[in-house]
Amino acid sequence: MSSHDTLGAPAEDVEIPFSILDTDLYKFTMQYAVLQHMPDAHVVIRFTNRSPEMLFSRTTFNWAQERVNRLSTLRLRSSERSAFANACPYFPDSYLDYLSRISLDPEHQVKMQFHPKSENGSGEISIQIEGPWRDCILYEVPIMSILSEGYFKFDDTDWNMDDQREQARRKALDLLSPPGGVTPLVFSEFGTRRRRSFHAQDIVMRGLMDGYEEWQKGGGKGGALAGTSNVYFALKYGLKPAGTIAHEWIMAIGALYGYKGSNGRAMDMWEQVYAAHATPPPLTMLTDTFTARAFFVDFTSNPERAMRWGTLRQDSGNPRTFVSLARDAWKEVESRAGSKREDGRIAVGKRIIFSDGLDVDKAIELQKLCDELDMGASFGIGTFLTNDFRKASNPSQISKPLNMVIKLSQIDGKDCVKLSDDKGKYTGNLDEVKRVQRELNLPHDHEEKQRG
Repeated sequence: MSSHDTLGAPAEDVEIPFSILDTDLYKFTMQYAVLQHMPDAHVVIRFTNRSPEMLFSRTTFNWAQERVNRLSTLRLRSSERSAFANACPYFPDSYLDYLSRISLDPEHQVKMQFHPKSENGSGEISIQIEGPWRDCILYEVPIMSILSEGYFKFDDTDWNMDDQREQARRKALDLLSPPGGVTPLVFSEFGTRRRRSFHAQDIVMRGLMDGYEEWQKGGGKGGALAGTSNVYFALKYGLKPAGTIAHEWIMAIGALYGYKGSNGRAMDMWEQVYAAHATPPPLTMLTDTFTARAFFVDFTSNPERAMRWGTLRQDSGNPRTFVSLARDAWKEVESRAGSKREDGRIAVGKRIIFSDGLDVDKAIELQKLCDELDMGASFGIGTFLTNDFRKASNPSQISKPLNMVIKLSQIDGKDCVKLSDDKGKYTGNLDEVKRVQRELNLPHDHEEKQRG
């Protein structure tokens, strides 16, 4: 593909990987922050298949290996640069220059192995990524999307694209026109990592745009298709790139600097990178890296800082409990910061973004709850949009998506962990998990089955 046609290329003609922008925005915002604070940090990152019954063929492995090796060719093209800079004005020219010169080295940094497990030759794939964090941070999203596309290209072919655009249009209309007086939803597409294929995601984006435009033409107000986490599709369809921080930023800071106060430290270090810019990215904090309980201790400890972070992201646990905790925390920090409203309402601009395994019904139920509590809400919806398929042979049956994660395992020789608000679930070495829980005065409760 020439350097002039990436944003206008027909999706059905695209072979991944083809653009460095075909990834989630937070990979770039975090990469720039890593370059400022930890440019020499060395990381180990590992892949986990949470659906071990869904095995890969050697054909898929070989195809994926070849595609992963092609990641070495990706860098920011001159034809993409101006659109990227306009959409994300907080990135300086020096960072855009870095992306224009970047040269990933997957043949040395990404170790992929195939492990046969069945009589027909199918098996598991193990992946370990190791190298400078400043570059290895970019591997997660494209590798996951490559694995998913390969699996559904070679191993599970009992599906088709029929009605995908119409299905996405209906979902958008359902979210924008909820029943019973519920506020129309503000939502973004978050499905790049676990999409069925690049082409499928493009069709879904078209369907979402169809529904949004139809709703607007009908006089709809209040809701929105607010954007997509995928920078390429945001630029292609004139949407806002969405997202700022992932778990790995907070996991790394906890491992390097200690876990007490790690959420606050992660926010402070982020602001040191972006706050001085005239148009910084929205300050959106992920709350469950070391549990919401630990997060809110840090959050309420500095009311002035808390007031600047206008959005909290709920990604695990009981969302109803979280909404109440967030509402109480914001009221506390407003009071302590001297900005408490006399009518008792939460300050304008404070909201929760929900992103934990959402579908239309769950999202509408959470919007209704937030309406009742006078809390702002938005929604990041992923797999339900980009990998919602039925079996071609029996449309009454779901064609299951892969369930996989790629998570930070070590930084500069220190183990990284992620706790969760899902009871008993964690990522990382169990002994380190227990040590972190003791340090943060959290209850000990574990399951052998890990979750990313």
